[in-house]
Amino acid sequence: MREIDLIIIGSGPAGISTALHLLQQDQSWAQRMILIDKAAHPRPKLCGGGVTRIGLETLLGLGFELPLPIPHEIINQARLRYRGREIRVRGRPEFVVFNRIEFDAYLAEGARRRGVVLHENESVEMLTFNSTGVEVKTTRDTYQTKAVVGADGSKGITRRILGRHNSGSKVARVLETIHQTDGYGAHFREHFAVFEFTPVEQNLQGYFWDFPSRVGEQPRYNRGVYDARFIPDKKRAKLPAILKSELNNLEGPEGKVDFQSHPIHWFSPGSRITEPRLLLVGDTAGVEPLFGEGIGPALAYGKIAARELNAAFMNDDFTFKGYKRRLLTSALGRYLIYRWSVSWWLYRFNMIPLFMHLVWTIGKLASWLRPLGQPLFPVGNRNSNRTSGRRIREYSE
Repeated sequence: MREIDLIIIGSGPAGISTALHLLQQDQSWAQRMILIDKAAHPRPKLCGGGVTRIGLETLLGLGFELPLPIPHEIINQARLRYRGREIRVRGRPEFVVFNRIEFDAYLAEGARRRGVVLHENESVEMLTFNSTGVEVKTTRDTYQTKAVVGADGSKGITRRILGRHNSGSKVARVLETIHQTDGYGAHFREHFAVFEFTPVEQNLQGYFWDFPSRVGEQPRYNRGVYDARFIPDKKRAKLPAILKSELNNLEGPEGKVDFQSHPIHWFSPGSRITEPRLLLVGDTAGVEPLFGEGIGPALAYGKIAARELNAAFMNDDFTFKGYKRRLLTSALGRYLIYRWSVSWWLYRFNMIPLFMHLVWTIGKLASWLRPLGQPLFPVGNRNSNRTSGRRIREYSE
């Protein structure tokens, strides 16, 4: 049996961020922790790929140069629509769209270069909590560790362990499809993304999204439907029918639509995210429920978790009693609570047109009053993706 201070299960943005923030605080963590992932990068991953400023700012804090040297589309305007009405939310940028497979692989390689030990193609089969720590049995080995970080997603083993303490369903549904395009559509020219909320009239507790994206530097439309199921007792929306209906009005392939689905566990202030010697981050702890945003919060979770872990090892106290407080009082916590609060109202009364029109009126006014803010990073012309392509080739050499 191998002994190691810390095991992080999952090498997505939350797991990588936790490891890099630990290294940022103390380089000795390179010898004291390992990341374990059941797959190997680049790996399939369903995701809209949007990284908002909370995630981009976390990457800057970790020393990553922005824009990242991988193909992406910069979104300077999010257009939220309902029955022909539109709220335009502007930023510099508002968010950036990556192909999730390339994004995760880039972060994992960056972590390796900084000294993080990553075990790929190794699945965790069992966690056994004992008086001295946690016994972690995998498909390759057995480890004795003092603490475990669960970053293994909504369906991972650590989510199941903590799930037994959480009452009520907090799982959203997502359908996603990717369409080839020439890259000259309005979304690409004007750098905007669409969130269409009109399908709430079909029992959808969410929206249809339409993002410009890039896969291997080739332009693509990333489109899908998000259903928060925030109010689980409400009638279920027919997601495939909604997705097909929305796609019929847009540029894209004709005929049969191929899509993929996956569940997402969303954040609630009352959810339990720790037990002695185990804490959760990222999707495992919960994405924000309003839009189902996962990547930006996942990166921010890592910073908070690293502080809690350092305190635990310094004090030899692995109850992680301070983690929930750290989270809820942080910028990320305020962000998640705000989005949860809006979700409570929006998805409870979304079938009432008068209420939705009131929301759009208030939202439009708020978007006019919202300051544009300073640019997060310098952006050149539309050829920036080509520049990014050169930078990723240089990075990989």
